Amino acid sequence: MKIGIVTLAGGENYGGNLQNFAVTKTYEGLGFDAITIPDCTRRGIRVTHQNRSTLSKLKPSYICDVIRVRLKKKYYMKNQRDRLIPSMMRKKKKAAAYRAAKAKRTEAFKDFFDNQIGHTDFSLNIDNIPKDKLGDFDFFSVGSDQVWNPTYPETSEIKFLTFAQREKRLTFAPSFGISELPEYTKASYAQWLSQFPYISVREQKGAEIIKELTGREAQVICDPTLTVSREVWESIEKKPDFSTEKPFALTYFLGNESNRYRKYIDRVAKEKGLQAINLFDLRETDYYSAGPAEFIYLIHHADAVFTDSFHAAVFSIIFKKDFVVFDRIEDGRSMGSRLKTLLDTFSLSDRMYGEISKREFDTPDFSNTDSIINLEAAKAIDFLKKSMKI
Repeated sequence: MKIGIVTLAGGENYGGNLQNFAVTKTYEGLGFDAITIPDCTRRGIRVTHQNRSTLSKLKPSYICDVIRVRLKKKYYMKNQRDRLIPSMMRKKKKAAAYRAAKAKRTEAFKDFFDNQIGHTDFSLNIDNIPKDKLGDFDFFSVGSDQVWNPTYPETSEIKFLTFAQREKRLTFAPSFGISELPEYTKASYAQWLSQFPYISVREQKGAEIIKELTGREAQVICDPTLTVSREVWESIEKKPDFSTEKPFALTYFLGNESNRYRKYIDRVAKEKGLQAINLFDLRETDYYSAGPAEFIYLIHHADAVFTDSFHAAVFSIIFKKDFVVFDRIEDGRSMGSRLKTLLDTFSLSDRMYGEISKREFDTPDFSNTDSIINLEAAKAIDFLKKSMKI
């Protein structure tokens, strides 16, 4: 039997690629031929809703927002400590190095997607559903990761599998990514969600959203990266080109790394004698170009991990690393609900920065980690089997 996976496929996000790999391996472990179908939609529900009139675009507030966003993107102003003039000078001085690092990173992610994740030679698009190529699929699965996040421009009804027959629609721990949906999404989301025979989500808050919208109970199951064994992850990890011989602290921030966060990280690293390896910071070109396989290696071999990334926290738990999790804000909304569910599941809620910063940095209690992973993975597999009636 054949399953088509619809998720945040490809792209240059560690968690997105690694959960895609894990979804594939989990379905293969159940005896299915699993293949990812890329979704190339770029004008989803948010973009459609936010189409503005020419008059509204002349408002000073809108113009200022556009200028700020474009300047940050152009000059790689990612963190609170980044300032415009130094960023402009740095980009001019290191333009060639930045181009090379970005090209190397793109190649690393492409290599992982092409060689570790089976995918179709066609894609989906909100304006073009190639139904003639979908007929030989027995099921379609959406998830995991933030496939239902309405702030993402690619989120559309495709991520709710509306192109497929109801009985062929599966959910594998999809996430909304935020704790509250914008009002303009609710009617469409309620309609799309009501068409799934069984619904799973990755976070408790997601289950509450579905209950509010549809009156249905959704089952909270773990992220698919936890349904794949530690040994499998170790088998695909790759040592990066740069040196990791000295003890190091790995930092990985998708959102704004505030000055307060950086001061805390620097203090702990200094106390423990750790050099810092800062991923996803273009200023550190060697580190920036690391791909998904290197990402696993770096967490596996780090002496401490500091992150606002859900999947960096997951792999810190899998490999039993000292770690601290920071809240992440996007579009003015906290993305902490998924981290809260994860940490609560493992009784590690004290690893949030707001808690651990009040005391001396210590080692988490991982005494029950393996048994919890096994239990949560079994729950997820049972849900999938129930959904497919096997």
